[in-house]
Amino acid sequence: MLTYGSRLNCGQINYMLNNMSDINAIISTDSRPQLPFDLQLEQNNYQCVQILRDLPERRLAMKAIDSHGKNVVIKLFANQAKAQKDFERELQGVDAVKPVTVKTPKLLLSVSEPYGSALVYDYIENSQAFHLDSAVTERLALLSKLMLTLHLGGIYQDDIHLDNLLLSGDEIVLIDLGSVKQSGDGKALDKDTSLTNLARLFAQFSLQQRSHLMPLLKAYYEGRGWHYSADEQQQFSQLLDKTWQQRKTQFLKKCFRPCTMTYYQKNIHWQVAAKRDFWQQSQLQSVRDIEALFAGAQVLKAGNTATVVRTKLAGREVVIKRYNIKNLGHAISRCWRPSRAAASWCNANLLVFSGIPTTEPLAFIEKRMGPLRQTAYFISEYHEAEELLDVYQQRMPTESEVSQIQTIFSDLNTMQVGHGDMKAQNLLLDKQGKIRLIDLDAMREYGNKKQAIMAHLQDKKRFLKNWKNPELEAFFRVMLQGQNTRL
Repeated sequence: MLTYGSRLNCGQINYMLNNMSDINAIISTDSRPQLPFDLQLEQNNYQCVQILRDLPERRLAMKAIDSHGKNVVIKLFANQAKAQKDFERELQGVDAVKPVTVKTPKLLLSVSEPYGSALVYDYIENSQAFHLDSAVTERLALLSKLMLTLHLGGIYQDDIHLDNLLLSGDEIVLIDLGSVKQSGDGKALDKDTSLTNLARLFAQFSLQQRSHLMPLLKAYYEGRGWHYSADEQQQFSQLLDKTWQQRKTQFLKKCFRPCTMTYYQKNIHWQVAAKRDFWQQSQLQSVRDIEALFAGAQVLKAGNTATVVRTKLAGREVVIKRYNIKNLGHAISRCWRPSRAAASWCNANLLVFSGIPTTEPLAFIEKRMGPLRQTAYFISEYHEAEELLDVYQQRMPTESEVSQIQTIFSDLNTMQVGHGDMKAQNLLLDKQGKIRLIDLDAMREYGNKKQAIMAHLQDKKRFLKNWKNPELEAFFRVMLQGQNTRL
């Protein structure tokens, strides 16, 4: 049996116990109790304190504390068919990894009832998502060992991504076992399946980190007893490019639908997409709320087409860019097209996905009249920074800054993306020496390689037009001419 109550007041607790005593109600964002709340699974009592992952109306993962003060992870699955398939797959994944020497959280409890299902796991203390920010060689060795162990054992995680790999001391812990699959004969995975899975893992890393991954590929081939050659590397690179494109498409779709990452709502009055945590903390309920933030905010830009202000929202400094409607003709020309705020949201998330530094996208909001779009807003994190145009009027760029600018151009080129307005005012240098690319509403991906090359050349020309100092213009011209057309 499952019951739960919140830590609020007795009247509310009784209401919850009497009217929402099932897993579906906890998973639903409309009826979910406020954290922290108490939860009982069979005869075990827990206090749920933090949401870890949220797939609305389907499943929910939370950090909780049991009656002995021990941290655990509770996964709840709704009683709908898809969620119950997730539950069954997770149990199968738990069984699948038992024969191999891979560290996973210990399953403490499994509950399956008509009102939904639940799994309780050990919480891995002092852990973090896998990354290559430091100790690159050691961490790649851990990653190579993990993939070899899984594949030689005839299993793989189909939905492998870095949030499913935790660093705990000198070990990698594999979590989210619902996507673990087995080879039919119990033998080591065949080559095609193995390399496809490895490409999905490599596609999780930024473009700049790919160079670090080639030694891992060689070590993997050696561990499988396969011949590693230039042809094999080329074929894998093509597979990786294809896999990366697929992952990018899936990621951008998540920016426009409800998921763990994104809060999304669309009705006849407005459309909003936002980072879920930010939206929950912002307490914005309508377009009127965001418009009210402009009163008293610091104005960064006051133009006919856009107004940009700096203000505070959800406990953080933010920049809000309002895309104005100038007149009736402008309104008619814009109302049927995706708003520039939506384009900025999509493009900023694309840069984050690709590892190209920008200000963190937090939300976009469109005011609508049915299908017709009106005023729109894009919200991003504020960073104390200077425009490169102002910085380099005072001094020459440092070696680190030159490298960062080259990387931004080369990554955009690799992705076949044109910024559309690559002036120096749209490159910001913060106090930590990091350069960020902003003003993304004109940015565009190109499926045609020739068009992408032309857009890349236009970005270079626009960047070079900034510099009135002949020495600086010549410096940047040499810097950009030293790049390949396509990396």
